[in-house]
Amino acid sequence: MEANAVEPQKESVQSIVNTTLSARQLYRHDPLLFLLKERLHLRNLWMSVGAMLLPGIVYLVWWLLWGSKFSSGWNPGTISSILIQTFALFPSLFFIYDCIPNAIAKTFNTLYTDDVIGKYRKDPADREAYARFKQQVVYWMDNNWWTATIIVVIILYALLRLFLRELPDRHDLLPLMVRTVVVIIYVPLMFATGMSVIRLVLALIFVNRLFYLFKLQIKPALADGSGRLRSLERLLWLCVSIMLWVAILLAAMILGRNVGGLTFPEVFLLGAIYILLIPTLLIGWLIFPHRMMVKARDEALQPLAIEYQQALMLSLSPKTQDTQGVAAEILHLETLKKRYDLVYNSFSVWPLETHTLSSAGVTVILPVILPLIFPFIVSFISFLLQWFGL
Repeated sequence: MEANAVEPQKESVQSIVNTTLSARQLYRHDPLLFLLKERLHLRNLWMSVGAMLLPGIVYLVWWLLWGSKFSSGWNPGTISSILIQTFALFPSLFFIYDCIPNAIAKTFNTLYTDDVIGKYRKDPADREAYARFKQQVVYWMDNNWWTATIIVVIILYALLRLFLRELPDRHDLLPLMVRTVVVIIYVPLMFATGMSVIRLVLALIFVNRLFYLFKLQIKPALADGSGRLRSLERLLWLCVSIMLWVAILLAAMILGRNVGGLTFPEVFLLGAIYILLIPTLLIGWLIFPHRMMVKARDEALQPLAIEYQQALMLSLSPKTQDTQGVAAEILHLETLKKRYDLVYNSFSVWPLETHTLSSAGVTVILPVILPLIFPFIVSFISFLLQWFGL
């Protein structure tokens, strides 16, 4: 008796191990994040602080050694760009970079532990389907090819930038050596950006594939108003954060056109990426989950609809009934209709609450307002510089 009781317990524990996703599984072949987290054991806060040190030191040395020689180039726009990049963009990117693997793992684990993921659609008796699905997630998220591709792209970009722009430019505010160092310190920034975008896009693909392959068990009438799909909210906000980061970087680079500013193709590429991410964000995190939640609600309502249809057809059949029998049939139909409406209204069909969607929408369109905000920021920094006599 005891031996038989132990076997199911072992199977349950093994099932949990096979279906639990850890953040470490998603960055084992990411050399930068693995170095920071596993070798140096840096927490998120220290990563963000450390991200300010290298660019801060470079710009400080430049200001101490060459700043007086190029005093005409020290305009409020240049200083604003340096401050925004050093104290806002660099630390915020590494904060997002570190949060993404944890958010992806928590999202999949929450969906599974909350019993949102139902049976495999192709074979309901297949109990190992989700474990295989998790292995696919790990394989694609932690693939060496992503790392190699991003490294090759960054090296090519750095070489093209140095030989096609920095070397021919003899009248730039920064000496060639400083401009070269600036390009080099942007390498980890570009790598973190590329890996973050790839992970978020893959997370979007696999979350929607999860909804497609497995039946959704939406929990009706829950306090969160999203049928236990609120775990998608953290990934949505990380996507919005990356989009906002790209927009602020674009604005800061335009402000600091004398300090490693972007060329027109680079500006066009960043703008195109931002514009293309908006429909992807809406479709991947909102529209497709909404369709799958509606499908789950319809599947739950189907037996009730069939029962009501049968009762209605029975009541319409030609037969002799007394008044009490007719009244009983009408009461039965009304009860079935109320039951159907109650279940219909109890199911959530949107993965996010209304106020969350509003906040995300405002954040997405915020870059449109940035051109109106940045002049005030530059004016404020110019006032501070005059106040301190710089």
